[in-house]
Amino acid sequence: MYKRFIIPGIFFLIALLLFAGNSDARSLKAQWLSRTIFMPFVKTIQAYVTNQSLKQENYVLQNKLALQVLENLELKNYLKALQRTETFHLEFSEVPFTMAEVIGYSGQFNDRNLIINKGSADGVEFDSPVVSTEGIIGKVVVVNRLNSIILPLNNSQFQLAVMDKSTNVQGILQSDIKGNTSMNLIKLGSQISIGDTVVTSNLSRLFPKGYPVGKISRIKESQDNLFLSAQILPFTLVENLEHVFILKKSFVSKLYETPKITTEPDTTRS
Repeated sequence: MYKRFIIPGIFFLIALLLFAGNSDARSLKAQWLSRTIFMPFVKTIQAYVTNQSLKQENYVLQNKLALQVLENLELKNYLKALQRTETFHLEFSEVPFTMAEVIGYSGQFNDRNLIINKGSADGVEFDSPVVSTEGIIGKVVVVNRLNSIILPLNNSQFQLAVMDKSTNVQGILQSDIKGNTSMNLIKLGSQISIGDTVVTSNLSRLFPKGYPVGKISRIKESQDNLFLSAQILPFTLVENLEHVFILKKSFVSKLYETPKITTEPDTTRS
């Protein structure tokens, strides 16, 4: 019951002790108390204030560091995208394009499509060809205002006319449900070899002729023994993509337009 009065009583006695005597005596007693009894309390308070100040300073520095890291990351990503664009310009500068970032996927397993951050507001059109600096990727199948969906070449629903770059042997690019890509419907006896480069064909009219697709890794006969099938290792790994290039569909179509031949009447007189 009396324990709660002990500490206040001690402070009361210390106060009486301080007030007793003249001013010089009180000053000496105060100095002695500050050097002995109150010293731990003073140091504790000073340490607490210093610790709080250091915590606040550390918090400010951590915020600045986080902002610096984010800024550096943004600059690195911008530089990387800029380098990709410059490389693409050098390899394929005659066709206008829009660069987009892959922001997600739709679908399951190997049949999933790519979602990009560009849409009709950026000039993306339905059925536009999509490529990377290494090779083809696929085509645009859904266009919204701010984003689009790409059907990639390793999707089982994607098909494209392709050919052997060395011999111009034609075939159809297809993928199975496991994502294995092949050049099918090749005539028996065609001159194709393992290691040959497969490119887009002029028969497709979707991509510009001659754009890289992949390399032949295996050749076998079809189950009906009427055609050859060449397994292809695509140059572009769809699952590792960060940025893609959407070619202007209307411009690519113009590359395949047949010029009209007009005959003017003979106005010369005999």
